[in-house]
Amino acid sequence: MIRITLLSLLLGALALLAGLMLFFSEPGAKNSTVPVITLGANNAKVILGEATFDHEGLQLVLNAAGLGVISFTDKKIAAKAYPFLHLAIEGPAKDVDVWFTWSTDEAHENHHGFVPQNRLWGSMWLATQEMEGWTKNISPLTVAVVGKAGATIRIRELALFPPSPLRQLQAVVSDLTGYVPWNRAAMNSHTGVTPVASFYPTILVVALLLLSLLAYGFLLLIFRSKVRFSWRVVALIFLACWISLDMFWQKTLLHQVVDTYRTFSGKSPHEKLLAGPDANLYAFVTRVIPLVSPKDARIFVSSSDIYLGQRGAYFLYPFNVFWPGPNAEFPPDYWLRSGDLVLLVYPTTLRFDTATNKLALSANSAISAELVFNDRVGQLVRVR
Repeated sequence: MIRITLLSLLLGALALLAGLMLFFSEPGAKNSTVPVITLGANNAKVILGEATFDHEGLQLVLNAAGLGVISFTDKKIAAKAYPFLHLAIEGPAKDVDVWFTWSTDEAHENHHGFVPQNRLWGSMWLATQEMEGWTKNISPLTVAVVGKAGATIRIRELALFPPSPLRQLQAVVSDLTGYVPWNRAAMNSHTGVTPVASFYPTILVVALLLLSLLAYGFLLLIFRSKVRFSWRVVALIFLACWISLDMFWQKTLLHQVVDTYRTFSGKSPHEKLLAGPDANLYAFVTRVIPLVSPKDARIFVSSSDIYLGQRGAYFLYPFNVFWPGPNAEFPPDYWLRSGDLVLLVYPTTLRFDTATNKLALSANSAISAELVFNDRVGQLVRVR
């Protein structure tokens, strides 16, 4: 029973791999004649940082601002001819972000960008057709590396590849084995893949289950004189696929545990908030708190982003804070009185005009106010 279960799963997996490599490859994958475009000394232009090439690739030293920018592919290339991008990077990868930017020959919105969220930089394959704006003719392609000032990053390979069944499989494997840190949207759902995923794990595992069951039926036909149908084999195939799907979640969970420990271990509660996902908002509120006068002043929070508004109000407690909630509107002007504070957390529908010292609550309502604090995250104003 175990042997026929394993054989069914093996045949199902082989059929799935064949399908991914052959039936889902880009048109022309077998007969593609366009050359591979690889980052090298002959086509690279260093914009920021210092770069040197050797037999192991490119060594990039980030500048004092922690930036390194290199562009290549100065000549226009057809986006559809290069459905795969490979990035292999070494160095302090956990402290590094990579951005890709490019321009197209479209009439409108011809500048595009993409930030890979995959944190396992060893070797990452991207399916470029899943990247928004990867259309028409592209030139140039620029890669920006953001990290600590003076850090040394080695890019072993940065290349664009034409269609290939093998590269199709590499892109799928790279996506499934990569790690994307959780964000606030992950509280409600988690897809288990990166933003450029061509396939979702659930779909692939369901396909594996169906193909393995078909393989089991095929084996029953071939060995019908020796093997009889057993529901236990069907149950084992289902269990194996279920465990395989759960392993994707367990992998992400373990990576997140390590990432969380690395980010917050040994820090005080204040330092943890400054290192967490709400770091910018929390830092803004901590600068606002000493400016609250008198201490029993009413503070009205306004933000079009429900999460940011709610968190901003939370960080202000135990002050006398009013947050209208997710479905309520900001209070009318007759609720406000002189001395009240209004915290504007961007984005917000309220606008403060520094020229006229007016706080516009709506298109037809504006009250006199003064600016107390200004920041890129928001503003604090006091009603006169």
